[in-house]
Amino acid sequence: MPRPTLCWVAAPGLEGLEPPALAMAAGLDLDQGGALEAAVVTVPEVQAPDKLRARLLGRPVQWLDLAAELGGGGEGHRGQRAAAALSRAAGRASLGTLPPLYSPQPNQRVLVAGQGLAALAAARQAALLGHPVLWALSGDDPAAAGAGEDASQVAGLAAGLPEGIELAPQTELTNLTGAGGSFTAWLKGPQGTARQRFGAVALAPGGAYRAEPAPPGLAPDLSRPLSACQPASLASAQGWRQVAILAGVGQPATAQGFARALATAYALQAQPGVQVTLLFREALVAAPQGERLYRQARQAGVLMARLGDGEPRLADQGRTLVWQDQVLAEDLELAPDVVFLCEETGAPWPGFLDNNLLWPARSRLLPEHARLDGGRTARAGFYVLGALRGTPAGEDRLAEAAAAVHDLHDLLGGGAAPLPAVRTLTCARCLTCVRVCPHGVPEHVEDHIQPAPAACLACGICAAECPAHAIAPPGWSTAELMEGLACGLAAAPAPAMVLMACGQSAMPAFAELSRSGHVWPAGLLVLPLKCAGRVGLELILRVLSLGAEGVLVAGCHEGMCRSVTGNLRARLATGQAAGTLSDLGLGPEAVSFLHMANNQPQALAKAVEAMYARLGAVE
Repeated sequence: MPRPTLCWVAAPGLEGLEPPALAMAAGLDLDQGGALEAAVVTVPEVQAPDKLRARLLGRPVQWLDLAAELGGGGEGHRGQRAAAALSRAAGRASLGTLPPLYSPQPNQRVLVAGQGLAALAAARQAALLGHPVLWALSGDDPAAAGAGEDASQVAGLAAGLPEGIELAPQTELTNLTGAGGSFTAWLKGPQGTARQRFGAVALAPGGAYRAEPAPPGLAPDLSRPLSACQPASLASAQGWRQVAILAGVGQPATAQGFARALATAYALQAQPGVQVTLLFREALVAAPQGERLYRQARQAGVLMARLGDGEPRLADQGRTLVWQDQVLAEDLELAPDVVFLCEETGAPWPGFLDNNLLWPARSRLLPEHARLDGGRTARAGFYVLGALRGTPAGEDRLAEAAAAVHDLHDLLGGGAAPLPAVRTLTCARCLTCVRVCPHGVPEHVEDHIQPAPAACLACGICAAECPAHAIAPPGWSTAELMEGLACGLAAAPAPAMVLMACGQSAMPAFAELSRSGHVWPAGLLVLPLKCAGRVGLELILRVLSLGAEGVLVAGCHEGMCRSVTGNLRARLATGQAAGTLSDLGLGPEAVSFLHMANNQPQALAKAVEAMYARLGAVE
């Protein structure tokens, strides 16, 4: 094993610490400027001097943000915490390996399958960025507009198609496998079916508007589609006009559909003599500016009514809407002058995406997720645009296509990205990694697991679930994590507790408190993670076996995990660990899970304090 060296880079928050003493306490050599086998650096890579980064090129390195882990307190207290953090990093660096890298391929082919504004805009943008594009058209004319689209706008864009776009008229995408950098597509055209390879795929079939069905029994003269709403025509100087907008009462509206309902409600409420009531099942605000629209509508006076199953009920020959207020537990009634029905842009869901062996369910592939906007899906390199996503025609589709192409360009041609490591000698080909990866990275090819070259986000779910420890994101193998935790816990003063912190939520909140001088318990050892999904049952139990008296796992709120299910899997593993401890007659309170956002540092601080109190170790 390589012997790590401590490369001390001074940074705000590290004042008063003695590098030689800390290096000795952590079992590290202190950098003297010579050749290095492996290294622990006290700042993130982007903050390190260029000369140091050049010296460490090709060496196993643990880049810390040491100041973000320490917090306040006296010199002795902070020294103890620094020694434990450096020991944890030293253990990982001693087993560190250099992962294989994905070499950027900016000119890798892109498949655009569909017709209309979204498909046209995606094909144009990708070609302008230098990607060879195959555009599989459902018809013959690239200038054909979809339902609700401006034909002159589409024709204008189609008139100047750049070089690099190959048109495939009357061609249908019938099957698709793989992920970013390694898609295999089956395309059926006039000459038959052909199989081709692509780095990224944008799916944008044509569609149409579908109005939400009116509640059975609603008076027909009351209901109108939302697209027919003209706010100024409803203004009244002769008394109040009551307007109801139904935005997903049979089943929740999409975030895009709900955003359109909010915008219409806000515009109507601004008219004199108009009172708007917005009725919905779920307030989905994941669309761009969705939360802002919701706040604006409420502040303007729009009444919000969340409905339960079977609501609204109808009375007075279908002219009165009735529902139960969930706070008052009383029935409320509204006799509206007009009822607007939310409209969704939609297209038939392609049949090949219903293959549950190759693709996750639609709710997992394309969830209402604030971090999966701009055409992105949970499958890296696969983009759903336009009508199929529910995006309204016009500028929204142009912006969505531009965002998707920008993302795929970064994915295929950005910086070199590490690939997951697969140990083929220990892999049993049980396909667990294929089933659990939300990004479609592992693929079973012939007799081995082959990761898609540009798709891995290092969430660690595959490593947490692999029963043979045969696959892991680079630098996050079980062996590396356990060696680091063993060294860190050995250096941490008792009682020791481990915080497994998601890098998208918990770790930024922890760093904010640390830099503000918050005093963490001396025995609290932080394990920063790319995603809480890296936490599995085995990891929690093994940490406890190393001497930790408590384990707190902190991840994103539901619906906010970058890897869709990483937080849910971590929460499940934490519950399983608590159950195992209970079965063994031990205290299940030694493990806990916290849902949080990166702007909730106080929630994290309270959770740490609460666990220490349960362990009888309040400092």
